[in-house]
Amino acid sequence: MTWIKLFLLCIIVICLNYVGCHEYYRRDLTEDQRYDISQQSINMLQSPEIQNRKTPIKITFAFLRTTQNYTRMRSLLEEYERYSNGKVVVDYVDPLRQPNKAREISMIYGVEFRKNQVVIDAREDTEVALKDSAGNYQPDAAHVRILSGDSFIVYAPGPDGKSMKAVALQIEDMMTAGIFGAANGEPRKMYIAADKSNFNEAMSNSNEESIFTTLSRLCRSVNLQLVPIRLGGLQEIPEDAAGFMIVGSKYDLTPQEAEVLQRYWDRPNAALFIMLEPQQDTPKQLYRFLREQGLRPQNDRVMLRNRNKRSVFEINAIFAPGLNCTKEFWNSSTGLEGESISLILDSDNASMEHKRITPYPLLVTTEEYYGETKYNQFPVQFDAHEDNPGPLMIGAALIRGNSGDVNQTKTTGRLVLLGNTDLLQPRQIKPEQRDFVRTLIAWMTDREELRGLGSRHDLTVKLNLDRNALGVLELLTNIGLPLLALLIALIIWNTRRH
Repeated sequence: MTWIKLFLLCIIVICLNYVGCHEYYRRDLTEDQRYDISQQSINMLQSPEIQNRKTPIKITFAFLRTTQNYTRMRSLLEEYERYSNGKVVVDYVDPLRQPNKAREISMIYGVEFRKNQVVIDAREDTEVALKDSAGNYQPDAAHVRILSGDSFIVYAPGPDGKSMKAVALQIEDMMTAGIFGAANGEPRKMYIAADKSNFNEAMSNSNEESIFTTLSRLCRSVNLQLVPIRLGGLQEIPEDAAGFMIVGSKYDLTPQEAEVLQRYWDRPNAALFIMLEPQQDTPKQLYRFLREQGLRPQNDRVMLRNRNKRSVFEINAIFAPGLNCTKEFWNSSTGLEGESISLILDSDNASMEHKRITPYPLLVTTEEYYGETKYNQFPVQFDAHEDNPGPLMIGAALIRGNSGDVNQTKTTGRLVLLGNTDLLQPRQIKPEQRDFVRTLIAWMTDREELRGLGSRHDLTVKLNLDRNALGVLELLTNIGLPLLALLIALIIWNTRRH
């Protein structure tokens, strides 16, 4: 019986090893999922854009093994290989230990390994030099992305305000955008009306973070180039526009500019992204254009009801179900800072059916919030005769054309309208808001494989506490912990005394 048991044990071990070699399974058991990639990256890797390729995308990960977080970054890249089904291949190179390999890579791509580098090559022949003998780039050079190792780390000022410390890894964000950009090639252009807001000041000061820099990063993540353009004097929005943005409009459109905007909206596959400026009323021409599309901004400010008659604009909004590309966000909540304008959808309007316009809510509040029409007066208080009761809508989208299938490219127009601009402020934007806006931009420009929640690879933990929670925390640290230490000391002293 003993020999039979030993024989059966050997058979079981051999069978388990055989199954384990052919049925590979990996699971991240860490609490913050630090060794796994997000659903957004998985959607991109399993999209037809990647899976229908004849040759795999080659990634050269040229990092020193002594680099901090090297193991974590390598684990993430292994996940890219696993989910791509062989369409992404990673070559790990240590320039210090493999100088011949580093020299070969340098000759192909013209890079110097003074720092860590990542090269993403989606060309059919990855062995051909990026430049010809005359020093000119090859025609397929747009399918190559070279990323610096420093771009994978997010830094923030330290406690002293001078030194910088690493707070998060953005290797997944950079790699997903790099792989998708290399597969697509030359980025398309997303135009933004720079003369209708204060973007000129933000663009002139490149060292200062602004809404423009946030939008630029979001566009780059879906292989779009954000291009400022002056709408004044423009006869037509360029034909190569993947979309057009009006963000924080402080100045109204002229009748001629309104006609230019309307002609663009009448184009096939038009994409409009509009964010209203809550600091002032909606400009008349822009309001008229939105009203014709079934979207009506209200002249109010969303705030919390019965808050000691004080103006409290910070609100909790819910991602409304409806638009299929935002399904991963449905019914989850997020905090919006700054002022917000409520919106109304004219979904029952017969003219909307005639224009084949289908609206969808994006962001809504609960009933405890209302729209204050006299927000400049004090004290503020809800008036059922003048104010707009909750729940209120802060964001909406609409499709003009084929509304039967919202995920197909057969539609002839897509529009997104948000009544809050502060959510794009670099110091206020939250991860779920960043992913939500990126998903909307990808949906508008037929890049829905980049939809969904992004990475969460923080190296530090940030707690957002309100005043009450902060007061309790200060009470615990300043009084509770010293009293606890005193109590423990008294117990020890009394024990030793006896």
